[in-house]
Amino acid sequence: MTRDAIINQIRAMRPKLEAQGVLHLAIFGSRARGDARPDSDLDVLIDEIPGRRFSLYDLIGVQHIISDELGIDAQATMREGLNERFKVRIADDVTEVF
Repeated sequence: MTRDAIINQIRAMRPKLEAQGVLHLAIFGSRARGDARPDSDLDVLIDEIPGRRFSLYDLIGVQHIISDELGIDAQATMREGLNERFKVRIADDVTEVF
């Protein structure tokens, strides 16, 4: 699946993801760069809706929504929890989706 196809399908999922508590979503890693293997997962960064309780269950729910819709394993990470070193490492790969 191409990066553009992934982005378009995730944008179509936006209402479901927002209902789960997602404010902004970006992808990074091999799928964002376009050099993924067939077995590569999809790395996702999310920002939660301010003032809304967002738990580990919500994060897992986001992963399941994306995985179920795309047929690709998803690994969701909270953007605010990233350390600076990791942010620098992935900066060139990050592609904002919404």
